[in-house]
Amino acid sequence: MKIRRATAGDAMPISLAEKEIFPDAWNHTDVLSTISTNGSMCFVATSDEGELYAYILGRTITPEGEIYRIATKEAYRSRGIAYRLLDYALKTERGHGLESVFLEVREKNVPARRLYLSYGFQEIGIRKNYYRDPTDNAVLMMKTDSLSI
Repeated sequence: MKIRRATAGDAMPISLAEKEIFPDAWNHTDVLSTISTNGSMCFVATSDEGELYAYILGRTITPEGEIYRIATKEAYRSRGIAYRLLDYALKTERGHGLESVFLEVREKNVPARRLYLSYGFQEIGIRKNYYRDPTDNAVLMMKTDSLSI
């Protein structure tokens, strides 16, 4: 497995994965714009041949970062790929001055919440009925430098 910073060439595979994974999938233009934006925090995990396994889309405005999306294609789940990808992304960005990271996750997405908690994120708030299709609360989470990114 290879983990690297996402490029414009990753936008299409990511947008196709979005359609498979999320009811509110980002389109190709949104993915490409995020990857291409100054301060992007976008990484992919791929096979040695380049097949997409997982991705993170986010941004940094030093010293803070925000993760917008993190997803693993269904066929590759429960292999620790998301944890390794998250670890690589945050350690890479820490080297560029990242001190704290924020994200939100569906309250009913227990596997994702477990991942974030296992990595040291803390739940800091709830946004009631934030998500649609289906309706769900958003759990706000944060990890700070004091928690050893």
